[in-house]
Amino acid sequence: MKHIIHLLAIVLAFVLLLSVYGGRVDPVVWTLPSMLTLAFPIVLLLVIVVMVLLAIFKQWRAAVILLGALLLSWPTIRLISPFNLGEPKADPEKTQLKVLTMNVTEFNWQKGNEPSENMRYILDQDADIVVIQEGLVYFSFENLSTVKPMLKELYKKYPYRKKEYYDVGIISKYPFTEVKSEVLSQDTLNYFIKAWDVEAPGGDLRVVNMHLSSLRFTANDSQVIESMNVPSDRKRRIKSVAQKLGNGFISHSRQAKAVRQLLDETSGDVLVMGDMNDTPGSFAYRTVCGDDLHDAWADTGFGPIYTFHAHHLYVKIDHIFYRGDMKVLSCRRDKEGESDHYPLVAVFER
Repeated sequence: MKHIIHLLAIVLAFVLLLSVYGGRVDPVVWTLPSMLTLAFPIVLLLVIVVMVLLAIFKQWRAAVILLGALLLSWPTIRLISPFNLGEPKADPEKTQLKVLTMNVTEFNWQKGNEPSENMRYILDQDADIVVIQEGLVYFSFENLSTVKPMLKELYKKYPYRKKEYYDVGIISKYPFTEVKSEVLSQDTLNYFIKAWDVEAPGGDLRVVNMHLSSLRFTANDSQVIESMNVPSDRKRRIKSVAQKLGNGFISHSRQAKAVRQLLDETSGDVLVMGDMNDTPGSFAYRTVCGDDLHDAWADTGFGPIYTFHAHHLYVKIDHIFYRGDMKVLSCRRDKEGESDHYPLVAVFER
């Protein structure tokens, strides 16, 4: 019996480590590790519960095997659930910069003339730089009836705005120029990368707004997940979900490499924000971060959070990364607005 328990512990430890380090495997080569990376929080919870049970029943060797796997998983655990106590101390002689990223789901234009809660939230935050995803594809969101009641306040607070929005956009208190690069051209209706050089306090700052393609989960796909408990249809459903995930991860591989290419061509201070549609530790996440970008939440946050909250999926797929002569003082997720994404707000010192 003990041999079976040890074998099961080894298998579970292997699955955990594959979910931890699966983000180092390019999904173009093998998609399974990317799928396990997405499931990492669930695998982690399972390992902790099993390890505690093994300890209760004094199966020490098997428990130690799982403990070792957990220790090897710590760098990724910290990305998903950081344990920072308190905020870094601000330097009164330096300038602070507040930024915000939010997928605004087209400011819920379907509501008619009812004012947009997303725009109201953005204006109330009074951030220095705001980047949005899913602004509007075919015309400026400033023409929407849900936004028009707040245009006067928007124009006064943010005199510098991207005039022609195409999914991703920027509104700023400071002047900016758009970066021109072949890397920044979009290739599908839900994959966009744009960048601007902002004349921000503390020196010029390149701001990159990314919106990587969706993993192709829709409202109908939530029914796919719910119906997996129907034995007669389970195999086909699982295959459908796996195929969508695999194709999405492969697309992310190419798109993340494009973002990385832009970053490799960029010097100086950089902020990369937006809807990555991928989780901490994934191949896309690791590719964009490389060896030089830092995650604002991992550096200042405490505990796990999620930013996407639809279709029975609760995952952190919106991120704020930074590098250069700047220090993050705080980062938070607000449960505000009417989007299926919650916004992230960070304060930096420069």
